Amino acid sequence: MRKEEATKIAGIVTSLGLENGSICLNIGSSTKHFRTVMQPHISSNLIQPIEASGIRIIHCDIKKDEGVDLVGDVLDSEFQKSMAGMRADVLLCCNILEHLTDPHSFAAACGNLVRAGGYMVVSVPSSYPYHPDPIDTMLRPTPCELGAFFPDWKVIAAEVLTTDTFLDETLKKDGGASVLLKHVLKVLVPFYRPRQWWPKAHRLLWLFRPYKSSVVVFQKPR
Repeated sequence: MRKEEATKIAGIVTSLGLENGSICLNIGSSTKHFRTVMQPHISSNLIQPIEASGIRIIHCDIKKDEGVDLVGDVLDSEFQKSMAGMRADVLLCCNILEHLTDPHSFAAACGNLVRAGGYMVVSVPSSYPYHPDPIDTMLRPTPCELGAFFPDWKVIAAEVLTTDTFLDETLKKDGGASVLLKHVLKVLVPFYRPRQWWPKAHRLLWLFRPYKSSVVVFQKPR
């Protein structure tokens, strides 16, 4: 998740007018270390503002680790039952669908976890390099195409969020020019760590074009 996306989604959730104590399920949350150290903007720009508004966030992931409140596979029927009992007021499904072989089934399973009249915020890259975790199917939907995943839900808001280019992103880092040079040199020697070569090479296609994400807010029928 990029910083701008984290800020945008926090603003969306806090503007829904949910009551104090409402439940937000953060699906595919990853670990506390990931949210606070590897990508600290997830904590500062997304989690903290939502919690400050009085909404309770429950972090859900398939891997057990610190900072994961519920561990399990959303597609597992028994796990779905245990989560559905929470009657989530809002669910976050951010940057997950492109890493799944059956994103439609996963999206439907997420929808089952939201109470009638509740909300789901879904984000997926619409123009972004290959980034396996552990796979990347290169699903890059427009907001309209993302809407087709939830045909019975009402679209509250939808937009394409445009952020940095790879050049901008890299030059903002300490020693950015050196980082960029090393990246290019590694692309020029594909036999060096070949598994990492394609993601690095593909990212150069965004050297001058911006990253984009489709962000859509849905409301479940009552």
